[in-house]
Amino acid sequence: MLRKKEWNLVAPCGLYCGECTAYLNEKCGGCRSNRGLSKEYQKYCRIYMCSSNKKLKTCIECREFPCKFFHFFKAETLESSSWFLDVWCNMKQIREIGLKEFLNMKEKWLKKREKCAEEKGIKYCDECKERPCELLKREVLAPMSLEKFKDFMEKI
Repeated sequence: MLRKKEWNLVAPCGLYCGECTAYLNEKCGGCRSNRGLSKEYQKYCRIYMCSSNKKLKTCIECREFPCKFFHFFKAETLESSSWFLDVWCNMKQIREIGLKEFLNMKEKWLKKREKCAEEKGIKYCDECKERPCELLKREVLAPMSLEKFKDFMEKI
């Protein structure tokens, strides 16, 4: 049986909270933790509310996935839809290999990012002038302004 703490690192939408700058700076305990920023975002996140109501660990378990709530991650072109592809792949991997193995893979990936940042003399990838680089083919996960997030979620 997995501990709740392990699930705190994976949002219902499939985002991996362990890479978020708010999580890394200990301003958030992860989307499911109800600690720090997550308390505020949970109030407005329709994805979180829907998955909680349906008692789903991740949205990929839902017959309606991907639903309108995932427009939050979509973009005009495939190349700029990296967040949507990332959350989809995360959920698929969790389903196929299990949460423990998924978290092990993500931890190894984070160590590579930490090493790269250290070699460049920076703390996190979001400070890098070369981002997104080959190691990170999309923007760094960082919390959106709560007001912008709230406005977006109210529109859907």
